Amino acid sequence: MTFDLALLLFAILSGAALQIGVGLGFSIVVAPVMMVLLGTASAVPVLLMLNTLVSILGTERETWRQEHQLVRRAIVGCLTGIMIGLLIYPYLSEQIVLFLTAVLLLFGFASSFLPLGSARSSATFDSLSGLSGLATIWAATPGPLLMFGLLRLGRKPQEARKLVQPVALVAYGVAFALHLLSDMTVFLQIPWLWQMSATTICGCLLGRFFAPFLPQGAITQLIRAISLLACVVLLRRAFLIG
Repeated sequence: MTFDLALLLFAILSGAALQIGVGLGFSIVVAPVMMVLLGTASAVPVLLMLNTLVSILGTERETWRQEHQLVRRAIVGCLTGIMIGLLIYPYLSEQIVLFLTAVLLLFGFASSFLPLGSARSSATFDSLSGLSGLATIWAATPGPLLMFGLLRLGRKPQEARKLVQPVALVAYGVAFALHLLSDMTVFLQIPWLWQMSATTICGCLLGRFFAPFLPQGAITQLIRAISLLACVVLLRRAFLIG
């Protein structure tokens, strides 16, 4: 096993565990390494595929049944954002896409400090759901925006980390399918797909083990920290491209 592959698999293991345990983090942890090793064009569909796998393993049927109205509402918002993102994407450079995604994440981070109010929080949730769709199709990083939207509705962090999974499953799955339709040949030529998929499954199992032990406050702070880290990573990548 080469050092590059070992580093990538470690990032995937850590990211999958974090995604299941906190509700986000896979793309933030994995994307920097994967984009360097595979390039952005190849990394985004792989990230979408692996995120879809994480969401499948992280989705709980009971959560889906109990919160189907809220989940459906978030899914509609995400899909709307994905469609808008697809329409805009051809007119933007990679640098601008990364920069705009970082701005979206920064907006979500700032929204977590606003006082909660029922009507305002509901509108913010719908906005963040749509923006998460943009972040999904542009850079495979919708998690922070979805989580902030759920927290704005007054959901506890342990509830939000479960609720985000079925929404992310649909958002990632649709975005991944659209990428495949645009160029499946290139995707199938990407190396290490089986190794990355197996490591993702192992990371999900690890995340399921430690998730129940995470305090509510710790999850909220981790969400904020991961979001800021994602902003830095995306801005740095945009700067290097420029």
